Amino acid sequence: MIRSFIALDLPLVVKNEIEKLIAELRQSKPAVTWVKADRLHLTIKFLGNVPAESMDEIKAALRDVASRSAAFRLQPSGCGAFPSLKQMRVIWAGLKGDQQQLIALQTNVEAVLAPLGFAPEGRPFRAHLTLGRVKGPREMNSLQKALLARQNFQAEAFDVTELVLYKSDLRPEGPLYTPLFRAILGT
Repeated sequence: MIRSFIALDLPLVVKNEIEKLIAELRQSKPAVTWVKADRLHLTIKFLGNVPAESMDEIKAALRDVASRSAAFRLQPSGCGAFPSLKQMRVIWAGLKGDQQQLIALQTNVEAVLAPLGFAPEGRPFRAHLTLGRVKGPREMNSLQKALLARQNFQAEAFDVTELVLYKSDLRPEGPLYTPLFRAILGT
């Protein structure tokens, strides 16, 4: 079984800008496990544990979606928490830009994977970059203030040109993400 997910990569310059935001938020010393910059990505679909023999079908489905999708631009913008700033579980950076194309891409990925046994998400897709996961109540007021003070955060805009199928290995020091396949948009 291969624990896997489908995501959009971020350019290094964007990861570096988000890493600076995380460093600023970290100063309030909250009980948060922060995502390391090299692991930042935009998840399109979490697949879970997948039999190795299913990988070729998944790759073909992603190739199909990519061939029917044009490249588009996104820009990290703003930050917040799910489900809310009062009950924080996940700290995130938002995205602006070609939202309709992003939603269409995510919807198409769901559609081509459903016949392969991957049930569509039960909740609406909310594009975000996970920055950290809250582990406890320590310094939540400080973190709320830090997030509110950074509502105008913006990183450099970037072109989305491919879908990436990742393998995720859970390790004590944090997950290791290995790209298994890249489907170039528009080809």
